[in-house]
Amino acid sequence: MNRQELKHVLGRVARAFPRARRWPLSTWGLTRDETGELKRGGVALGELLERYRSPLYVVDQARLDGNAARFLATPLGCARGAEPYYSYKTNPVPRVLQRLHQQGVGAEVASPYELWLALELGVPPAAIVFDAPAKTPDAVALAIDRGIGLINLNGRPEIALVAELARARHKRPRVGLRVVVPGGRAGQFGERIETGAALEAFREAQARPELDVVGLHSHVNGEIASTAALEALVNPMLTFTEQLRRELGLELEVLDFGGNLACPTVSRLPERARRLAVTFGREPDPRPPESVLSIEDYLAQLIGQVERHASAHGVARPRIFLEPGRAMTGDTMMLLTRVLSVRGRDEAGATWAILDAGINVAEPVPHEYHHLLAVAPRSAETQRYRLTGPSCTMGDLLYPAWELPELAAGDALAIMDTGAYFVPLSTCFSFARPAIVSVHDGQVEELRRAETFEDLVARDGVRDVRRPRPLGVPAGSRADLRH
Repeated sequence: MNRQELKHVLGRVARAFPRARRWPLSTWGLTRDETGELKRGGVALGELLERYRSPLYVVDQARLDGNAARFLATPLGCARGAEPYYSYKTNPVPRVLQRLHQQGVGAEVASPYELWLALELGVPPAAIVFDAPAKTPDAVALAIDRGIGLINLNGRPEIALVAELARARHKRPRVGLRVVVPGGRAGQFGERIETGAALEAFREAQARPELDVVGLHSHVNGEIASTAALEALVNPMLTFTEQLRRELGLELEVLDFGGNLACPTVSRLPERARRLAVTFGREPDPRPPESVLSIEDYLAQLIGQVERHASAHGVARPRIFLEPGRAMTGDTMMLLTRVLSVRGRDEAGATWAILDAGINVAEPVPHEYHHLLAVAPRSAETQRYRLTGPSCTMGDLLYPAWELPELAAGDALAIMDTGAYFVPLSTCFSFARPAIVSVHDGQVEELRRAETFEDLVARDGVRDVRRPRPLGVPAGSRADLRH
């Protein structure tokens, strides 16, 4: 048996294992009309593509509002709820952010741009949390001048910076310190608890009269999908609060538990699953959504644990800050794309299809599980496809293996759960970026117009673009002027 034959046999074996069941359309609030076309928010998706062209991001306003309300709710049996501050870097679309703020969600910003944007959107300074592993002096000065609600210092090097800028302004900003719990990844983030570095950072910050030290901050550099993952963050933080109280006499007002609660319908693709898909055409199996900690369970467990700890030690329950991103907006958006062409089958028996959306607008797809649906299926019969984007690179392989109804040029597909890190990680990569619209009760609102080619060169100077100089002709020369 030669290598090709062996690969064929192994591929058949790999694909023979039962696949996880497909999730119902109700998972995302989708329906199909009488012709079989997908609808979201009461709007036919094909109509959206005709109006706004492909590719296209679509926001489900009802789901966005619903997720915000879930995070703002007080769990049964808890005295108070938590205070969510949406992670701007996750999906910094101004109209999406405004909608969340209208529901009562604050802003968590992690760059000078995000800080500027939150203030431009009219977010009250007290409702902004400023995080970042590298805060610029200008951004810190702006945060202090505007009275930002909480500045989470990334570690000891930032203590002097913020204190000196505060002293120069005769102000006393409210600050927290970011720590890394045992087993967590540090790198450029925070100070470790188990080494004593976190305690020394608090000691140093407390000694600076210019700083009002009110908070403890930590953020899982991974995801929280289970009770065990949540407890691995919460337990060490609560234990550390007792050490701060015992050794420094510090009573904290705020515990900021960061974000990274998982989206139930998105999961990281293990390298093994990716290899099986590429080599043998085996479609990846998703993580069961019901196995992921829900927003309600996450809040109930976290808040309940903090309240029990406060009661057991006879102290006031601190305010609980959260910085949700993926869990707030991940499942509120989809990306619509059209098939540009369908090519022949490869050695694994998969048919190649080229889409007009690729890693330029769907960067997370090669590394995460994102469900894919046909907008208007041609038949109930399916076949295996390899789906690539339009970019001129071998790396633009979105789905190495996926079962879909027969495809033809012009057919539309929906990439689900694109509300986390799709828009901020998008790039032109020689293609203009798509529009963003929202749907609700049959109504459509344009949140961002599609980018134009002119937008791509707007900062380059129209004259130079439209009438480039011949090679070797210096700028300003007579030959240049004649040209």
